[in-house]
Amino acid sequence: MVNSANKNIKGHWNKIHIKIKKKIKSNYDRIQDWKMDPKGYFLIKVDHKDQLLRVGYCQILKEKKLQNHEMTVEITGKSAIEIVNTLIKEKFISSLQHAGDMGIELCKAELALKNNLEYIQDRDLKIKE
Repeated sequence: MVNSANKNIKGHWNKIHIKIKKKIKSNYDRIQDWKMDPKGYFLIKVDHKDQLLRVGYCQILKEKKLQNHEMTVEITGKSAIEIVNTLIKEKFISSLQHAGDMGIELCKAELALKNNLEYIQDRDLKIKE
C-alpha cells in the first residue's frame, strides 16, 4: 500500500510521481459478471509425477441441436507465465477476462505443483500448515 503523504516512491526503473486522480473500489461477481469465451475453455491439471502443468483446450461444437465438448489440444509446461502466453500466442483466448482468469488459475496450479499441493480448478488453493 502506498502512503499518499509520500509524493514520490521508488519504482523498479525510476521514481514514480503519485498523482492519483480517481480511486476505484474493485468488485466482481463470479456468477453475474462471468462471460463464456466463444473460442472455448480450458481444463487445468497438475501432474506431480511428471512435474508439469497440463492444460486441455476444449471447444463446444454444435451439431444440429446437440452440443459436443471436445478437448482438441493439450498444452504442457512448468510455469503459469509460459502457458498463459502460449494460449494467447496460439489465439485460444479471445477475451481479456478469460486471459486474466487463466493467469490466476495457472498461478495457483504452479504453486500447487511447486509445493506438492492438491489443485482443484476454480477453487481456493489450500495451503498446508
